[in-house]
Amino acid sequence: MKKEEATTTKTEAKEAGATITVKYEDIQKKRKRRVTISVIVAVVVIVVLVSLIFILNKVRVPRFMLDDVSLDPISRSKVLVKISSTNPSSSRLYYSEMSIHVRIEEIFETERVYLQSTLQEPHERTTWTGVVARNNVNDKPGGTFQMSEGEENGDVIAELKIQKKSSMFHPKRTLRVTCPVLLNLKDLTAVVSRPMCTCQVI
Repeated sequence: MKKEEATTTKTEAKEAGATITVKYEDIQKKRKRRVTISVIVAVVVIVVLVSLIFILNKVRVPRFMLDDVSLDPISRSKVLVKISSTNPSSSRLYYSEMSIHVRIEEIFETERVYLQSTLQEPHERTTWTGVVARNNVNDKPGGTFQMSEGEENGDVIAELKIQKKSSMFHPKRTLRVTCPVLLNLKDLTAVVSRPMCTCQVI
């Protein structure tokens, strides 16, 4: 009788031991599962935060327009280019390293003229004016030109950098703005006064 009781006790002990082993393995599996889930959650959170930072810091491209290419009304010899942009975002934009020139493909290209850096308020429209050439035989410095009669398609090209002033890292973005315009070859002015054409931004 005692032997049977002892055998039963040992069997129960073994069974109890086996049960403890199974539970420990389950605990290990649960821990591994929790660690895996934690890692996945952490990765997702990091990706979401990085995406939010990128979206918040991304600079919306301003809308550029060519207002006019005309002779200076006083001297009647300087060619003035007026170009404007509108800030579409709710943050201030800083324009820097801005240059502008006129090009007629395979015929003529003026020198680049650098314009003043500007801070633009949200939804504000800003206009820049630059003297890109001189139509005067006696005025020989860079930019002087003498053209023939006729009309030709040309481009007003602006190159600049914009920066979002309210962002955390203030990343700069380089833009190249191209404004198509029909020009008089005689004096390099726009055929249509105040063409107000939309410019392409890349």
